Amino acid sequence: MRGIIIASLISALANTVTGVAIPADGQAIEERQVQPISTAIGPAGTSYIYALASPIPANIASQLVAAPAIPTPTTGVLPDGGAENTPVGGAPLTPPVVASGNVTKAGFRSVAYYDDWYIYERAFPPQNLVSSQWTHINVAFWNVGPTGEAFVVDTEACFTKPLLNPNPGAGALHGIYEQIFRMKNQNRNLKILLCIGGWKYAQDPAWTANLDTTEKRMTFAKSVARWVIDLGLDGADLDWEYPMSEVTAAAHAETLKFLRQELDAAASSVGASRMELSIAASVGPDKIQWLKLKEIDAYLDFINIMGYDMAGSWLTTAGHASPFFMATDGSTPDAAVVPAVDMYIAGGIDPRKLNIAMPIYGRAFENTDGPGKPYSGVGPGTYPVEPGIYDYKALPLTQQDIIFEDEKILASWSYNAQARRMVSFDTPRITYLKAKYVKERGLGGIAFWQTSADKMMKGSNLVESAIEGLGGRGTFEQFDNHLEYKSSKYPNVRVYDGVEVEGVNDLALGLV
Repeated sequence: MRGIIIASLISALANTVTGVAIPADGQAIEERQVQPISTAIGPAGTSYIYALASPIPANIASQLVAAPAIPTPTTGVLPDGGAENTPVGGAPLTPPVVASGNVTKAGFRSVAYYDDWYIYERAFPPQNLVSSQWTHINVAFWNVGPTGEAFVVDTEACFTKPLLNPNPGAGALHGIYEQIFRMKNQNRNLKILLCIGGWKYAQDPAWTANLDTTEKRMTFAKSVARWVIDLGLDGADLDWEYPMSEVTAAAHAETLKFLRQELDAAASSVGASRMELSIAASVGPDKIQWLKLKEIDAYLDFINIMGYDMAGSWLTTAGHASPFFMATDGSTPDAAVVPAVDMYIAGGIDPRKLNIAMPIYGRAFENTDGPGKPYSGVGPGTYPVEPGIYDYKALPLTQQDIIFEDEKILASWSYNAQARRMVSFDTPRITYLKAKYVKERGLGGIAFWQTSADKMMKGSNLVESAIEGLGGRGTFEQFDNHLEYKSSKYPNVRVYDGVEVEGVNDLALGLV
């Protein structure tokens, strides 16, 4: 009964948002269409849009958070008559607290995934990241060898390629990690994590074979911890995609156990208060079900839930690639973010450890009538190696592409009626509302994949839109990184060379 009451209150709120007229059940509903160069409200006959209450009134919020820390999913009734699993209760609407470490202020995380190949055809060196937008940068991706040893895949990009003002000393570290180490010296709230795995490497059968014994997993953990010290980092991120059996789930958990103990030992050896450990994890219930959630919660500082790639060329119908809620029209056939969040929390993960990773790219569907409809082909995309994926900064593709924002399921897309092309991608408005959900649900923070693809201008920058949804940079956790690595094999990590990285900043973007 309590779940029904709260669902009704939420429905009532959604229908009384200031300035938004929401029709009653059974009436024709309008869908917001955002033109590429302007905003307009126009009629649409098939979809729906519901604005989120902003903010949730205190009397309603108190009822939403009165349930136990791990909410029990209940089935609520959506305003359009569809059914949706809606969590009752949840964590308090306050910023998360970091598990341990030199925390001077509790707050939210903002995590960037930075891929080492960005320095090539993307022409996007680390300093192109706006440092103040992030609390963490995960530098991706490393692999694992036959003995379990973690190894860098692109030595030139990571260690040897001269980038901005390379250190002239003998044996100095260059490449991405030289610049990253300088950036964290300039921004003490910026933590850098070594990211191992990812789709390409962890999907290879060799990955599981190379971590198939306790001895190999211990070797792996020790090698990761050693590299963290040598490169002057603040921890590691394991992207094992995906443990899908009892055997691999147990191996995954034990790998994290060994990583936790080796990172703790590394922190002690260099005098750091904490070396952080995180993972990237799926939204798919078929994948989440295998994870030993209660066990790994004890080892992890946070989890980046990959809230993207829920629709693409592997499906027979066009759909939303990064929705937060399930739709009732067949446009979210695989999964959605919020049901995944519920599953992690019910499985024993502290909600404050859950970051929602969002896309800075879109997935296209050609020859289709729109979401939930059949399609044929995905188009060339921005990346030759994977058709159908477009940088967010390239979207919308033409002036004829109309952008739709569905604030009920938190999804957006463009549609070109003449070309019959749909592209699923997040707009600044939808990104803002997603981050606002993270804040109001009491989750840990946000993360982004394809950080080289953002629009670097005020009002269009997705990362900045998410930060605004959290309440601004003032809501970030304050947790100093570590700078002393006297046992590193690189002289410019043992002793900071003092060279400042002159990268992109808020002022240059007009973000402040």
